Amino acid sequence: MAVFLLALMLPFSNAQAAALKDGTYSVNYTVLKAEGNAVSMANDYWLKPAKVIAKNGNLTIQMTIKNSSWVTEFKVPGNGGYVDTTVLSTNKKANTRLVQFQAQSLSKPIKSKIHVTVKSADYDHDYTIQLKFDESSIKSLSSNNANQSAGAAESQQPSKESTNKADSSTKKQEENPQTGDTSQTGWLLVLVLCSGGFLARKWIIKH
Repeated sequence: MAVFLLALMLPFSNAQAAALKDGTYSVNYTVLKAEGNAVSMANDYWLKPAKVIAKNGNLTIQMTIKNSSWVTEFKVPGNGGYVDTTVLSTNKKANTRLVQFQAQSLSKPIKSKIHVTVKSADYDHDYTIQLKFDESSIKSLSSNNANQSAGAAESQQPSKESTNKADSSTKKQEENPQTGDTSQTGWLLVLVLCSGGFLARKWIIKH
C-alpha cells in the first residue's frame, strides 16, 4: 500500500521525459502571458523551434532569443525559486543569444521570469511568462542527421549505370585503334593491287 501511494506521488513529468529516447529533438512552443492561454508580446522575441536534448531521462532545452539586448534577464524554475538560464553563445551583430536550461517535462507550461529594458524608450519592466510546448510537433533531429549522412554517402558512390557506361566507353576506346589498323591495311592492299595492275598494263603495251 505504501509503495502504491509513493507511485501516485511521483510526478508524471518524469514519465514524459523518459518517453523521449536519448537524442536531440526540435519542438515548437509559444510564449504566453503569466496566466491563461493568451499569447505574450514576448513571443515575438523567442525564435522557434526550440531544441531538446534528452539523456538518461533528463531534458535540456535550448532556445534562441532575438533582440537580446532588450531581454536582460531570463529565469526558469530551480532551487526552490528562479535561476538564470545558461548562456551558450551570443551574436552581437544579429542581437541574439542562445540559452539553455533543464526541464522535467514538456507537457505543462514552464513559468519563467524575464526583465525587459529598452533604454531608448525609457522602458524597464519585469514580466512573468509561460513557455507552452507543442508535443505533437516534436521531431527527432538525430535521425534526420543520420539520414542526411547516409544520403550524402550514397550520393558519393557511383551508380551501377554510370559504372557500366564508363566500362562500355573504355571498351569502345580500346576497339577503335584496332578498327583504324584494319582500315590502314586495306588501303595499302588497294594501292599494291593498283600499282601491280598499272605495271602489268605498261609491260603489255611495250611488248
